[in-house]
Amino acid sequence: MAKIAPFRGFLYDPNRIKDLKSVMAPPYDCISAPLQEELYRNNPNNVVRLILGKTFPSDDDYNNRYTRAAAFFQEWRREKILIRDQEPAVYLYDQKYRNEEGEEVTRRGFLALIRLEDFSSGVVKPHEHTLEGPKNDRFLLMKACGANFSPIFSLYSDPTFALESVMRKNRERTPDLAVRWEADEQHLLWRVRDESQIRKCQDLLSGKPLFIADGHHRYETALRYRDFMRERNPDYTGKELFNYTLMYFCNMEDQGLLVFPTHRLIFGLAAFDQASFLKAVARNFVVDPNQFDVEDPVSRRRLRTDLAAKGKNCFAWYPGGAKVYFMKLRDEAVMNDYFPADAAKALKTLDVSVLHRLVIEEILRISTEDQKNQKNIEYVNGFDAALCMVNRGQAQMAFLMNPTRVGEVREVANVGGKMPQKSTYFYPKLLTGLVINQIVDD
Repeated sequence: MAKIAPFRGFLYDPNRIKDLKSVMAPPYDCISAPLQEELYRNNPNNVVRLILGKTFPSDDDYNNRYTRAAAFFQEWRREKILIRDQEPAVYLYDQKYRNEEGEEVTRRGFLALIRLEDFSSGVVKPHEHTLEGPKNDRFLLMKACGANFSPIFSLYSDPTFALESVMRKNRERTPDLAVRWEADEQHLLWRVRDESQIRKCQDLLSGKPLFIADGHHRYETALRYRDFMRERNPDYTGKELFNYTLMYFCNMEDQGLLVFPTHRLIFGLAAFDQASFLKAVARNFVVDPNQFDVEDPVSRRRLRTDLAAKGKNCFAWYPGGAKVYFMKLRDEAVMNDYFPADAAKALKTLDVSVLHRLVIEEILRISTEDQKNQKNIEYVNGFDAALCMVNRGQAQMAFLMNPTRVGEVREVANVGGKMPQKSTYFYPKLLTGLVINQIVDD
């Protein structure tokens, strides 16, 4: 069962850091090289120096991004830039943002520690494949610093909204911390120290499975670090902090929980022929060409609305020019030929599974290995951005997707399935730097 625990978090001292936005960052895997530079410039105490420090040609085993992160973390605690709470707490964490239609929405959740469980226990369920490179990178950082800097994003199901009801009064008071990250994105944090309320958090989640939405690499790294520390401490009791990790918990029934689509851009196909491609696609799809003006915001908005209305197993193909093509799968049964007999239907019939197996691999001949290395394929979250990149000649074509449904994530995870790369994009991302969990004392 899921075991939840309060903890004494490290937070930036608002008396020392007047502009809290200047020290925050998105998760490490969302930080491009230009953004890393920008975050470095924002503030000498920006958390990017901990989660994704710069590398230099002179780096060696004794001086590198991990040792520098450990030094920064120690220095900022010593100088009281980061201050540890005196009492254990869980931290309510709400995010106010605007959806794709421009309406303001709030996603509600909380931060706490969870006892690490192997996936075989069924307590924590993944839905994505992981790569060794990122996991090794995160392990070296965790080993050097002895801390969780970024929370793992998990989902649980509670249609009764019991926890939201219990915590309602806490959210009525002024937040302990508020950060406006983007113009339309606000992050709010409240400490909850009341033992009865914390117990209700623990009781509610103790019988529920948790689904990892974001942070698969971090969770597997935390498991590896736990095992590493247990080897070094053979008399461990199970209560040590290395047996736990920092996690954000969100009710998957929350109306503020949205999954945005991730669109596919294709480039660098030397022998691509549009007529042959459309003929091949028509074997499994109903192809519906429509006039389209990429420069017209109304036309782009109508395309997004029409795509959503066409529902499951449909995507839009834009090769540039004045036409866009809706492609709707004729028969889901065709997907049985591309998966083992015991594969779950939920996995076989995902929009991304249909696109990748029947079109990207079968027709465009972009292998799974090339997809993993992002050769000939790029993933873009913005609908308009994907269209404009094709229009500007930065890609040959775009496949525009509907979002994966939260229920599909649950179904795939429940049967132990793994989705294709970039199947889900939970927006907005959790900020790094709000609360840090120190695992090992100096």
